[in-house]
Amino acid sequence: MLQVGGSADESSYYLSPTYEIEQCLVRGCHERLCLVHTIAVKEGGTEVQLMRLAVYKEKWLGPSHLEYMSETGETPSEPLSQQKRISPSDLVGTWKVFEISATAILEDWEKNTPEKRPPFVYLCMETLKRRSLPEIPDHFSDEDASDMQDITVLWLPGQITAYVDAKEDGVLSIGVGWYSDDGTNLVMERDYGADGKLQEVRSKTEVKRRWLDD
Repeated sequence: MLQVGGSADESSYYLSPTYEIEQCLVRGCHERLCLVHTIAVKEGGTEVQLMRLAVYKEKWLGPSHLEYMSETGETPSEPLSQQKRISPSDLVGTWKVFEISATAILEDWEKNTPEKRPPFVYLCMETLKRRSLPEIPDHFSDEDASDMQDITVLWLPGQITAYVDAKEDGVLSIGVGWYSDDGTNLVMERDYGADGKLQEVRSKTEVKRRWLDD
């Protein structure tokens, strides 16, 4: 978690302690999505406010595309604001989820080791998730948000989803998703404790079930 306010101008811009959290997703070997949440922490950590969300979508073009762009002045990429959005109905159904998680071991690290980065325990698992959303609206405007499993999700252009969830136990969860028309959904989730330390990271590849029951 990177604190904003390294200079005097930056620190005077925000009234509360503010942090930037960056998450990246990679699709294949030529596309990368980066989301940066700017979050303000108020009332000693009991209130969290999303101040800004920046989205960067990068695509490897290669030498052939660069030559084409220099000759024509055109770009093969569509502006992110003009790309379509995912709707909650796209996420309804049964999904095969392949998850890799990394959990920080904070207790032993704080007491016994001088390292700046705590040790992590890694776990890989495969699960089946069934997702249903009652009363799904047919259309979404730019300002609409929908509640999914007790969290408020932002439905962004480029088939991107994002959420910030402050739980009752003080854990702050930040998640991003990137849906593709081929029925795959890439997800990255990070959990921070009340002390601001990273507790767990989860990377998921969700594949929509398209096979028939016997």
